[in-house]
Amino acid sequence: MFTDDELYEKKEKIRNYISSLFPEHIRSACKNYLSAYTDISEVRIRSGSPLSFTLPEKNLITGIKCTHEDIAYCVDKMTESNYMKFEDMMKNGYISLKNGCRAGVGGDVFVENNKIRLLRSINTVNIRIPCVLTIENKELMEYLEKNNHSKSVLVISPPGVGKTTVLKNIAYRLSTPPVSKRVAVVDTRQELYFENSNSLSDYFIGYPKAEGILIAASYFNPQYIICDEIGDEPEAEAISSLQHIGVPLIASAHAESFFDVKMRKNLRIMLENCVFDAIMRLYRVKNTVKSEIKSLNEILK
Repeated sequence: MFTDDELYEKKEKIRNYISSLFPEHIRSACKNYLSAYTDISEVRIRSGSPLSFTLPEKNLITGIKCTHEDIAYCVDKMTESNYMKFEDMMKNGYISLKNGCRAGVGGDVFVENNKIRLLRSINTVNIRIPCVLTIENKELMEYLEKNNHSKSVLVISPPGVGKTTVLKNIAYRLSTPPVSKRVAVVDTRQELYFENSNSLSDYFIGYPKAEGILIAASYFNPQYIICDEIGDEPEAEAISSLQHIGVPLIASAHAESFFDVKMRKNLRIMLENCVFDAIMRLYRVKNTVKSEIKSLNEILK
């Protein structure tokens, strides 16, 4: 999908951007680590603790101690000095960043009526690094083509294995030649839009999933709808109620295995309502991500 030079350029852009979020005494070290370990998936700073990185099979702890001031600097950079603009996101535990990146944020909150009303201070930040779109998705593309692009698929994996990358990639593959389908992407948490990806998809950024799916189906005549991670039971029930739209759906969810899907109530709701025709499981073998697809009938029998 990209030449080697284009891939290098995209990866370098992400490395430079992430490094720029830190104060000078952390910035150069961060960039060096990101260049030396190309499979780093997360950069984590905690007040009073060392800077650390997430690798596929271990956590890499550095000798660079982070302070509350470092976190404040990082948050100011991530929010572009406009804290109020991102306040609702941060109450939900994240900030959507540029270049397909996302940060998790945590700290001290004020809770009222069992809901988070205010994030009073931030003491931990976890910046997740997107995989550049190198996955070919051959198995998924073959399954969709074999079934005349009419089947819905749920993509599952544990966190950090590549669900979001698969959805970004499949949106690109389906919307561009030679497939050239009309694709609507309901990007609730602003994770699926990839800047300068040349995708021809229609993006619905920030829409609640059920509402975004209904709007896309009603007014954009899509041949595929793609949405990010399916959450709680009400969300699963809302999506299940939209089966009548007649547009195949490709979505993702956290689950370790096909059996695990049946044990999670929110996903079981969707299985029982036959929202998906098949499930694709992603799993890691050392530094390689592999996939396996099973039909709904195979999983439920």
